[in-house]
Amino acid sequence: MASSLAGQLFRMRNIDRVITSERSQKIRASFLFDGRQAADIDMQTIFDIGCDGLGELRKMNRKFDSFASTLFSPAIKDLDRVLQTRKENKRLDESIRSFLFLMAPYFLTKPAGKALEWLVRRFRIQEFNARDLLAAILPYHETKAFLTMLTIITFETRDMELFGFLVTQRKARRLLDRGTLMAQCVRDRALMTFVCSSVFRACQMGFEYAGLHAFYAMIFSQYITSLASVGGADVQFVLPFVLDGLQLDGDAQIAAYMVLGTLATRVTLSADALDKTLCAVAQRPADLRAMTMCVVQLVQTQEAALTVGLSLRFVRALHAHAEFPRVLCALAGDYDVSLFMTPLLAALAHHAFDDTEALHLLSAFVPLLPGAHIPVLCTQLVREYVTRGDSGNLTAVLDLLQLRHSQQLEDAIGACAVDANESTHRLLYQLKIRGSQDNASRVLPLQETSTTLYLSIGHADAGMRLVAANALRDIVTGKGGEYSLSTEDACDLIVGRLEHEDDEQVLDIVLGLPLSEYVPAAKLIVLLAQLIGRVSKEQLTDKIIARLLDTDASTEELQTQIAGAVFPFVLQFAGTQDVTKALATRVKESAASAGWLAAIGKYANASSPGKYNKQAAAALGSALASQWEKLSNTKTGAWAAQLQRSASVPARTAAVAVGVQAVVKLAAGKNTARCVSAAKSVIDAALDIVSSLGSAHVSDDVAQTTADSAQWDQLLSGLAQDSRDIACARVAVGSISAVLGLLPAVATLQPGQWFTAVQGDAELAYCDLVRTMFVSTVARSGETSSVDGVLTGRLLHECVGSDWA
Repeated sequence: MASSLAGQLFRMRNIDRVITSERSQKIRASFLFDGRQAADIDMQTIFDIGCDGLGELRKMNRKFDSFASTLFSPAIKDLDRVLQTRKENKRLDESIRSFLFLMAPYFLTKPAGKALEWLVRRFRIQEFNARDLLAAILPYHETKAFLTMLTIITFETRDMELFGFLVTQRKARRLLDRGTLMAQCVRDRALMTFVCSSVFRACQMGFEYAGLHAFYAMIFSQYITSLASVGGADVQFVLPFVLDGLQLDGDAQIAAYMVLGTLATRVTLSADALDKTLCAVAQRPADLRAMTMCVVQLVQTQEAALTVGLSLRFVRALHAHAEFPRVLCALAGDYDVSLFMTPLLAALAHHAFDDTEALHLLSAFVPLLPGAHIPVLCTQLVREYVTRGDSGNLTAVLDLLQLRHSQQLEDAIGACAVDANESTHRLLYQLKIRGSQDNASRVLPLQETSTTLYLSIGHADAGMRLVAANALRDIVTGKGGEYSLSTEDACDLIVGRLEHEDDEQVLDIVLGLPLSEYVPAAKLIVLLAQLIGRVSKEQLTDKIIARLLDTDASTEELQTQIAGAVFPFVLQFAGTQDVTKALATRVKESAASAGWLAAIGKYANASSPGKYNKQAAAALGSALASQWEKLSNTKTGAWAAQLQRSASVPARTAAVAVGVQAVVKLAAGKNTARCVSAAKSVIDAALDIVSSLGSAHVSDDVAQTTADSAQWDQLLSGLAQDSRDIACARVAVGSISAVLGLLPAVATLQPGQWFTAVQGDAELAYCDLVRTMFVSTVARSGETSSVDGVLTGRLLHECVGSDWA
């Protein structure tokens, strides 16, 4: 009664003050200016200030545009709301409310202050819209701007009981700290209702912002923790606001999760209240991970989850989110969620007996569940089986579990058999016999559950995976009878095996599938490239390489990836004829010759011990020769030098072999300009190898590059004799044969025959070339080695003659 009377007296004093100030025109309510200073500023100036503020706000948010023709319209400058009808004022109030909530995120900015100054002067929002104004700016209660606005607000009598404590703050010119606000909310629930309703109204109007959500989460969480004890009445008051928050979107919903988590630590909910809350949380989450953490917190703090269990309605709500099992199992790796997993798995085991959605959710958990929770699931399933018998979906679930975690299931059966009666023993014996039967009959998807092959193709036993791989092959090739797989499912199964399979028989089957039809090219290239390094059988390596080369690479990036994956291996294994042909075809058809050359250069820098495939070297050299038609002489020479000189010791012979084969191909095609340039590069690099590696290594490795006599005789005799360029090309090829120990193959050609059509400067030009090669070799090695001397001397004697001074 006293409070009501005090409110009336306060209201009367305020009215008197307003009337007196307006008559005297010496004081005016103002947000920006002192009251006396504001009295000297006319309406037009205030309007201009307000419009300027609105203009800046419009740059920040285009939603302010609509107010330029309403609250900030020149036509409204002379409006007096006291003279308007109730209906007109209602429309005006709605427009002001929308502006205030839209302005709230910018309240502390100067443009907002300018716009508010106009609304205070023209529409007296501090009197007629006090509640909306407070609702919009209450999140800023600890700021000076809030206190400034509070000093000019006029509260109606009916609002004094709710906001009377603010009058004390205003008189003392004190900021409204969080503790004072919280204490008042605890004393008066109506204030807490006002705060929550204001937040929800802003969100529903589409004017939410991060600060508003943080304020809601903070004020509500502190309200709950400030209560001495949380009883039934407190839960009935708080829970509806929390459930309303869950119906919002985005960050507002996450704020409600935080409040709910705080509430769960302070109160024990009834089974019915817990179920309704859990279902509300799982209904439409804005963030699946945040929702998962919220339900985990709820279940782990509420006893009803363990004593009563989780409802089918909640299980179905979780099933609606396909990624829930993956998100929960990821959380289990970072946090202890065992108190949540136990009732969840118990509920899934119970409801999966006769509910398809629960069965699907349980099936999704089986391959993802962390190892620590597998025994819990096995125990729950065995208990349900014993209780409900061999019927329904439960046997199918047990079959699926048997495929992946047979040992844990057998342990659960043994534990359940302790102190069991005769009928239970009989059921457990039947279950154990089922686990011992031929698993091959259970590889295909179970028709009544739509459970896919991944449960068996990922089995720990390689024999089971082999049977499953055969079944997968039958399905994707159309021989699976009534069974079929979607492209997505087939892709998942194939990718899983390419990533993790270590049994070569299973891999052989998987590699025989039409991989490109199911796996995207970019993903397939990466998987096959990784797989090459995991297998040991050369035959399987050849198969992987062949599949890589068959992959449809539509971009230069993909073509380069294939080249980088294939080249380090193709010269080290025997290689089938199919691989060699595919390699040559791929290089010839590829538009990304630069990508192949880059990959070869990368291989040259790698330490790759082992033999090389001469046939593959020939095919690759021939293919690269055709690609060199697209490259300049400079690029060709640079590549040849980089390929051979930068190669690791065990790989150099293979690298030179590719270069030789490319030059042979160019010479055979009488492409003299390319042949001369490439041959010079190969000669120079080969001499460098001879000088740096020594005769022992050369004698062992160079012998592998030897061509037969007929091949060299045919090549040399086919060259024309009437052109200096052709002659130089022939000599260049002969020089390569000398360096690589192939002189016996061309010994039947006498020196005079080499230059029957070439006189004078041609001989001198070639002598200069040989002299330069010899000098540079000596300079690089520091001294003339026996290998250098023998090879260079043979080159001079056989190609030019012995008269060189």
